[in-house]
Amino acid sequence: MKNQKKNKKKKTPVFKTKVKRDNTVEVEIQKTPDKTLTGRIIIYIIVFGMTVLMLVSLIILIIQVGGKI
Repeated sequence: MKNQKKNKKKKTPVFKTKVKRDNTVEVEIQKTPDKTLTGRIIIYIIVFGMTVLMLVSLIILIIQVGGKI
């Protein structure tokens, strides 16, 4: 029972806010985007979108050049 409690990871919040003396709010990001689920999803969408758009644009370019000859 004690081993199970020790093995559990403590969840830290992603965002941490601080209030300075002049009443301004400072927001710190505690985790890197590749460690969070939403960050991973966004990274995968960006990488997938860039590769697909590049391939589609190359295919369109090949078709346009092939049609002129």
